[in-house]
Amino acid sequence: MQNEIKKAYVQLHLAVFIFGFTAILGKLIEADHFTLVWHRMWLAALGFLFVPGFISSLKKVSFKQLAILAGIGMLVALHWLSFYGSIKIGDSASLTLGCFGLTSAFTSVLEPLIYRKRFVVLDVLLGLMALAGIAIIAWFAPEQNDVNGNYTLAIIVGVVSTFLAALFSTINSTLTNTIDTKVMSFTELGGGFLFLCLILFSDFGIDGVLDSKTFQYLPLSNPEKFMGQYSDIVWILILAIVCTNIAFVLNLNAMKKLSAFTANLAINLEPVYGIILAALFFNEHEFLNWQFYTGASIILLSVIIHSYLKYRGKH
Repeated sequence: MQNEIKKAYVQLHLAVFIFGFTAILGKLIEADHFTLVWHRMWLAALGFLFVPGFISSLKKVSFKQLAILAGIGMLVALHWLSFYGSIKIGDSASLTLGCFGLTSAFTSVLEPLIYRKRFVVLDVLLGLMALAGIAIIAWFAPEQNDVNGNYTLAIIVGVVSTFLAALFSTINSTLTNTIDTKVMSFTELGGGFLFLCLILFSDFGIDGVLDSKTFQYLPLSNPEKFMGQYSDIVWILILAIVCTNIAFVLNLNAMKKLSAFTANLAINLEPVYGIILAALFFNEHEFLNWQFYTGASIILLSVIIHSYLKYRGKH
């Protein structure tokens, strides 16, 4: 049993590390966030059809379960729209990732409410501790001093994105034990894609937040950019296959053995990984100031304390 728990932790943190690439890709991709998410969802959903044994697993799931998963997929789509929308609005990955410190705080409230469990004061305190660490990273990120984005709107949209992430993760935690994770991922992605198609065909839009009129069926970028005009296509493919197909399954498999709060607390490492990756790939070493290390240490400490106490609680 302990080996299974350890394996789940490895899968979870590997998924979070891969998730760290998503904000970087969100800045690299020139296309608007609706185009980005629309293509990400259908490509990732398509990828599962090529997994051996997937079709047989899909046939075992009832229509009611598929409908529920498709509904959760709408939340996933809205989460991604608001996540990348926040990045585009504020022109800052750090600002958006900073909002993710609220994930644990939201989960510590949502999980007891949805499952009618008692509130755990420790979970709330650790969530707030992680929030403090991420707030330090986001607040003192030098990148924010050089950006002309709409910070206020970006933070609002980022907080909405964080709430949606906590909500669908909490709901997913009860389904992973009864439904194959690949089927869950496929159905949620497919449901989210159909939801986006409905938005697209209804011509619905919110200026500055969600504008489907800028949608591109073939996302081409500036020919003078790195990798040329087809770079957006390459980045979206990586986003769909690596950062969605692989990371989604790893994350859902881990949630079979771990609680929703544990999973969401680990997600707090995403901004840390994201900023480190930005430094490695874009030489953004100026972001790694002493405030970054302070914030990262606080986040890591909250994860270590939570993992240690949960581990001891099982003995």
